[in-house]
Amino acid sequence: MRVAVAALDGMIVGGHFAHAPRFLVYKVEKGSWSLLEERKNPLGDVPDLDYPGAEADLEAIVHAHGMHGPQKYMFLRREVLPDVDVVVAGGACPTSVTVFVNDGVKIILAEPGTPVEEVLKVLSSNPEDIPDIGFYEEGAIEAVA
Repeated sequence: MRVAVAALDGMIVGGHFAHAPRFLVYKVEKGSWSLLEERKNPLGDVPDLDYPGAEADLEAIVHAHGMHGPQKYMFLRREVLPDVDVVVAGGACPTSVTVFVNDGVKIILAEPGTPVEEVLKVLSSNPEDIPDIGFYEEGAIEAVA
């Protein structure tokens, strides 16, 4: 399976995964993983309108072809992460989770600053048992209800 990780310097980055400047894409198999490539997120600095005070960012959104909310997440899936099975990040909003999970992508959240290797180790230990939405903590991934 392919896993996209919103990471910087080997650590999970905080914030919404759609705002990550880049993704590290790994091939994960039972007991192993390898880095395939690093992908730039062309919409990583585009704000969304789904947070308080976002109206001030409207000009930035307009300059990014009007992409925010579901449009942004569908673009991210279609153009940046079309071949990934799992996204690992420090955060995500309900809309982005819905767009990705409805397209068959699993979402795993981890505390910002968590070493990427820790999460990959757990993912590779049992790749067939990854929940659709989960949270990594203390060496385990728990399903989010």
